[in-house]
Amino acid sequence: MPDDYEEEDQFESVYDEETREDLTENDEISPEEEAFMAGYDEEEEKKESDKKGDKAYEEAFGK
Repeated sequence: MPDDYEEEDQFESVYDEETREDLTENDEISPEEEAFMAGYDEEEEKKESDKKGDKAYEEAFGK
C-alpha cells in the first residue's frame, strides 16, 4: 500500500468530545445527537485500530 493512501485513510472526527459537549450545552444539538456522534466516533476509532492490527499481523507473517 502506498504511503499517501495511508494518510488519506486516516479517521478524522467532525467534532471532538469537547465540541460536542459545548454544542449540547448551548442547545445546538440534542443529547441524542451527541450520543450518536460519540458512538459513531468510537466505532470508527475501533475500525482504525482493527486495521492497524491487521497490518501488524500481515507484516509479522509476510502476507
